[in-house]
Amino acid sequence: VTGKAGAFTLITTFSGSPAITWPASVKWAGGAAPTLTTAGIDVFTFMTTDGGTTWFGFTSGQEMS
Repeated sequence: VTGKAGAFTLITTFSGSPAITWPASVKWAGGAAPTLTTAGIDVFTFMTTDGGTTWFGFTSGQEMS
């Protein structure tokens, strides 16, 4: 619902040459998606305030173990 915030957290485990194709609706600080780590756990949080039309992506942690 517009005017109400919603969020979720994505926890990923990578090895090698990871890649994620983020939807155009995800907006990152500075306009660029983060570089994924080649090993370990990356944590991302996404928040919307317009019912999911736009998602703000935040790197919550990288190379977590």
